[in-house]
Amino acid sequence: EIDTLNEKYQAHASIEARWPVEFNKLSLYLSTDDQTHLTDGKPISLLNYAQSNWHPQLYIENTFGDLKEQIRYSAKKSKEDNQIYICEHRDIKGLFWEKLELHHFPSDVQDLSISIASMFYDDKVVLIADPNRLSGVNREAFVDQQEWSLYEHVDTQQRFIKEFIFEDIDEDEENDENNQLNNTNDNENRKHSILTVTCHA
Repeated sequence: EIDTLNEKYQAHASIEARWPVEFNKLSLYLSTDDQTHLTDGKPISLLNYAQSNWHPQLYIENTFGDLKEQIRYSAKKSKEDNQIYICEHRDIKGLFWEKLELHHFPSDVQDLSISIASMFYDDKVVLIADPNRLSGVNREAFVDQQEWSLYEHVDTQQRFIKEFIFEDIDEDEENDENNQLNNTNDNENRKHSILTVTCHA
């Protein structure tokens, strides 16, 4: 649902993020059956994975209000390179801000974007589109079909933003792993990675 007056739209989206992990490290938390399934190329579910394991700490940059999220994790061996990949499955529903251009209303084509970002700097996480798993839209679920035409084509754009931090971290805290997100060493050269997925209506 598109609200042109307030420059926002409502959407339901499914986002998947993947990153490689060493089998020896992951197997410490797995049952024998799960290890067998994983080596056989079958996906396995990972309950409470984010509580005790590294993950990219993703968030949606252009949402506002209450965002409903459901996040789960799985692991599977890739057929392309035989590596084990963790997959974060994120189902979201909410309102998203979008700058709407109404120069030739009602014939304008509007961008409808969702921007995914990481809390880590780009020396830890860089977000890229997966060339083997393209993004898509469900045109049948589009509720504004009488007013808008939703196109099938989806674009992805990678960008980086700098973050200004007002104060430095104390030396005692600098070695704390939990404070790596706020480490200001070489701050001018450090950025956050953002991946924007855009469809058009």
